[in-house]
Formats: sequence, structure tokens, C-alpha cells
Amino acid sequence: MLKAVIFDRDGVIVDSEYANVTAGFMAFQQLGIEIDEDDKKQIIWKHPKDYLTYFHTKYNFSDEEFQKIVAPIYSNLLEKMPFIPKAIDLCHSIKNKVLLALNTSSELKNTQWLLKRGNIENLFDALTTEEDITNRKPHPDSYLLTAQRLGVAPWECIAIEDSDIWLAAAKAAGMKCIIIPTTYTKDQDFSQADLVVDSADKLNINILRKIAA
Repeated sequence: MLKAVIFDRDGVIVDSEYANVTAGFMAFQQLGIEIDEDDKKQIIWKHPKDYLTYFHTKYNFSDEEFQKIVAPIYSNLLEKMPFIPKAIDLCHSIKNKVLLALNTSSELKNTQWLLKRGNIENLFDALTTEEDITNRKPHPDSYLLTAQRLGVAPWECIAIEDSDIWLAAAKAAGMKCIIIPTTYTKDQDFSQADLVVDSADKLNINILRKIAA
């Protein structure tokens, strides 16, 4: 029985991956490092804590200096990133039928700011952010914690995601997972997903309940 739907933030609720990739690129550029297209793919849907290990295998730089540069660039870009109306509409349409949560590897402060900017700070029943977890994706910890905060079992939840890393995390937690690919993630392997749709308006409470059954 479906009791909760857990939404990812970046790429599902807000169209923010441009900000993430561009901030990383610009930060490396300021450090005198010109990354290539393959390097950029390592940044997609990853927090700097997740992708810097890869870059240290190719380039010499300070994590601390990189973080000082990338944070304000990302914040400035994030202010301009639009919400995804069809996902917000889906949230509103199922709000009184199931519990809703937002699960992100981004920081609490900018997540709260984003929700306030979109006037959706009261939309979700639970919020899990980067500060809440030790083991990062694709570990299932953030999803397990979110289910615990909602007071439901993992198998009573559906996660809505857009990337293969978060798909792996949701499945490892024992949840069903629907993928809505983005321009950045459309070529990833989503074979483990329970459903792949091109837009949130392809979903409704009946479809969600059928998948959860």
C-alpha cells in the first residue's frame, strides 16, 4: 500500500543542474584548471563531496580553496534556476492522499531558501538534506531516514528521481522508484526503475498506487 512519495530536489522539483555543472566548471577555471567534457559528466547530479575524489586523480588543487570558490557561484546561479511546474502540480494533486517528502544531498540552508522562494515550504511532510546523513548516495541511508521521519516502511514509499545514482539509492532502500530523465541524465541506465516517464504530468495518484501495489 502506498503511503508516501519522496521527491528529489534537483532535476525533479527545480531545474538546477545547469547551476551545479556550471559552478563546478567555473570554479576549476578560476583555479587554472580546464576540465573536458568527460570531466563535466562526473559532476552531473553530484555534490562536490562526491565528485572531487575523481578530479584529484587528474589535477592538483586544494579542496578548501575549491569549496570557497564554488559555493558563491552555485548560490548565485541557483537564484535564477526555475522550478518545474508539472512536478509541483503533481505534489499538490496528491498532497492529501499520501505523505510527501523531499530528499536531497544539497544543504539545508539553500533547500529551505528554495522552498520559500517557490512558496512551497509547507508542501512536504518531511525534509532530508546533506547534513542529515553520513553515507552519501548511492547508499540508501537518506531514503531510510526519510521513511523513518514519515513513520512509514520503505516498501510503502515511491521515490521520484532523475539520475542513476539516486535510483540505486532508492532501490537499495527497498523502495519503488520512478525516473523522470533530464537533458543531463537521459543517457544513463534506468533499467532498474519501476517506471520511466518524460514528465511529471504523466503521473497521478492512480498510477502511483498501481506501481506501489
